[in-house]
Amino acid sequence: MKKMILGLLAVATLSLQAAELDLSKSMISWVGKKAVVDSKHLGNVKFKSGNLEMKEGKLTGGKVVVDMNTINTTDLEGEWKDKLEGHLKNDDFFKVGKYPTATFTATSVKATGKDKYQVKGDMKILDKTNPVDVTLTKKGNTFTGDLKINRTKWGIKYGSGSFFDNLGDKAIADEIALELKLVTK
Repeated sequence: MKKMILGLLAVATLSLQAAELDLSKSMISWVGKKAVVDSKHLGNVKFKSGNLEMKEGKLTGGKVVVDMNTINTTDLEGEWKDKLEGHLKNDDFFKVGKYPTATFTATSVKATGKDKYQVKGDMKILDKTNPVDVTLTKKGNTFTGDLKINRTKWGIKYGSGSFFDNLGDKAIADEIALELKLVTK
């Protein structure tokens, strides 16, 4: 009986595997916008670690850790780039000194077509965790997807017209657009 259980466990383990992220090729691109005027900033942030769980070539789960110290802007240079990146890392936004990572842990994965998956999970930013959904498309060893999050759900209220009056053209949209690129080794 013991040998049979160990054999079944070995078969189950062989069919389920974790695909580690290639950290040099994986990233999140972001777009933050003003709420009233047509103005935006672009950037990216890198992963600290991550694994996608696969079973028989199909995505079944996973967890990624984002290195918030790598948040940067790609549409500015010099002094303005440094100022915005510092602002995003300070207490007005992501409090990187206290919270150097953010995480996403898949809670369910549903195949919705050939190489397409609806992934539900818990995203932790700062000290708050909220559910998010994203559709990922697999091509080779790369998964891509887009999602939008409302930063105020994680307590990031700086410049939000939802919380502060009379901001005018200084109001920053609550929604942040994220483009995911997850490349496995």
